[in-house]
Amino acid sequence: DLRMSRGLGDVYKRQKLFRKNEEDKMDNKYIKIIKGTPLFHGMSDEEIAQFLRPDGSGIKSFRKESYIFHAGDKTAYFGILLEGKALIERDELWGGRSIIAPLEAGQLFGEVYACTGEPLGVSVCAKEQCTVLFLSPESIIKESSTLTARLLKITAMKNLRLNEKIQVITPRTIRERVMAYLSSLAKKSGSHIVTTNFDRQQLADFLCVDRSALSTELGKMHREGLIDLNGREFILPENCSRGT
Repeated sequence: DLRMSRGLGDVYKRQKLFRKNEEDKMDNKYIKIIKGTPLFHGMSDEEIAQFLRPDGSGIKSFRKESYIFHAGDKTAYFGILLEGKALIERDELWGGRSIIAPLEAGQLFGEVYACTGEPLGVSVCAKEQCTVLFLSPESIIKESSTLTARLLKITAMKNLRLNEKIQVITPRTIRERVMAYLSSLAKKSGSHIVTTNFDRQQLADFLCVDRSALSTELGKMHREGLIDLNGREFILPENCSRGT
């Protein structure tokens, strides 16, 4: 019995050591990604490592089409998307859906709700296999004034992008909304050839219009020579990128 007990103890220790080695490998893999994010840019591996396993947070994976955050829930943590793509979206009372913004690796989400404790007004849905680092605002504020300032700047930049979306969906007609959206992409990229992150349904949701009506309008604009279409790529008049 004593030998069996010792044997089981050795097995447990080996399993525990194996899990720790696997966790360390995962941490090293994601530290490289985290170092490239606006929040942690320029920080050392040791400085980043202390944020990987605070109580209740850490790195988690989500399957395609699963929800990372649900509207109406409360969260004490915000997320950094390490791998995959996701969408911030809002379900309307009458069954429609509005896309607030796409998310790609390195981007933050949920920080306003984590800081305020208010119920989530939006959902975050994984559009492919996603890996997310969850962090608490309290840990950021407690540990680093530099990270606190960066978090504030990131939040301010998001507010600017939200204002840009408001300007896009303010026009009444679908054509005006499409032109406002594509013009904003052209000005940001400095090119009259732009690529959207959205498929047709997602673009319709982002512009808050019906998909079939959007497709009809895009077809008309193409026939009139206002735009050229190639999948998610749009070719606009050259003066669009110059803001004239």
